[in-house]
Amino acid sequence: MVPVKPVFLFLLLCTIISLDPVAADGTCTEEQKANIVFHCREYIKKKGPVIPPSYLDECCVAVRAVPNRDMECIIRLLSNKQKKKYDETKIRRFHDLCETEN
Repeated sequence: MVPVKPVFLFLLLCTIISLDPVAADGTCTEEQKANIVFHCREYIKKKGPVIPPSYLDECCVAVRAVPNRDMECIIRLLSNKQKKKYDETKIRRFHDLCETEN
């Protein structure tokens, strides 16, 4: 017979690990998306000029916090309301704009 306590602890551990906020493929999180939306909001609005952030801007700092600056992952996490408000093309550009200091 299998001891109940070790099995219970194993299942509890598996549950805790599965609650990790990292996306299933490990590329970005909801928190990283929220940081980009917050810090980059002036740069990603659908209406308005295309103004790139500087390398040291909080927006680029948030972008560089995403593994591989995977902006496609960030776009996949946007809500429908956010997709109506923010320009996905502008978000994609952060991958290159925030890569290196100008």
